Amino acid sequence: MKTKLINLLILMYITSGVSFAGSLSVESDTQEFKDSDRKIYLEGNVKVKKDDTNVLSPRAVVEIDPKTNKVDKVQFKDNAYSYLLKDKKKHEIKAKILEMSLLNKVFSAEGNTISSITENDKPVVIVTADKQEYHKATSTMKAFGNVNILYKDIETYSNEAIVNLTDKNDVKIIYLIGNAKLNQGKNKINANKLTYNNIKQEAVANGNVYTDITTEDNKRIEVWSDFQSYDKKTNIVSASGSTKIKYEDYTARGPKVNVYADKNTHKLNQAVFLGRSKIETKGRTIEADRITITMNPKDFKAEGHVKSTIPNLGK
Repeated sequence: MKTKLINLLILMYITSGVSFAGSLSVESDTQEFKDSDRKIYLEGNVKVKKDDTNVLSPRAVVEIDPKTNKVDKVQFKDNAYSYLLKDKKKHEIKAKILEMSLLNKVFSAEGNTISSITENDKPVVIVTADKQEYHKATSTMKAFGNVNILYKDIETYSNEAIVNLTDKNDVKIIYLIGNAKLNQGKNKINANKLTYNNIKQEAVANGNVYTDITTEDNKRIEVWSDFQSYDKKTNIVSASGSTKIKYEDYTARGPKVNVYADKNTHKLNQAVFLGRSKIETKGRTIEADRITITMNPKDFKAEGHVKSTIPNLGK
């Protein structure tokens, strides 16, 4: 027969001086309190409810802080499941081991972790990783090891990730750290670090950045640089630091480049290099202070102290 831990904790408070703040309710088939290690061992159909958070697991251990005499941590084992309901959104966490810190309001998950936020039973964001944390006080999700995030039409990979949520559990900012990759449709971007701001609709990449853009007519624009940013509202890609662009037989290099969209079609159609730059095509090399490449119609224009090199002339 299931017992309610709340009654056991009241008895413990009277006999051992244990107390805790907030609303906590725990059910299980069996419960055992060991005063020597200040822990409560729960076995079978464990159900824990703390405010708006629910956790289910086969087994759990409740730890009591010896200094405060308050329930501090609850560790759930053997494939735990936690869910939080808020504003028509459901935040779920699944893992082999899940730990809930009542004092710090932090959830820690380890082993085949999956966390998700659904709205009206439709997934908004799904995060898988070796380890995950959810900091309820700051509405922050953290993931470590083989991190994969699915968010709307975006899929990301990284060594680590941080997802900042709004008060309504909407995605605000996604930080990708270490071997970061972001795929959106046919377009891809790789970097050491990547930041996607959902509010501003901006993406910023730092360190060994490589972007592979597929145009509407299935042609590729490849961009290498130290830094890149993409503003979805203006549809402008900016790159700086050892910048290189490859488009068909054009290969251009320079300190900085901006890639603009056509005002009528809204498709990326023009790359403008600023600072001393050069472009190579069909054996020719052209250097200039400003080089403009147009994709459709395909051509380029060089301006400012233009110098052309044509090898093997007359041979």
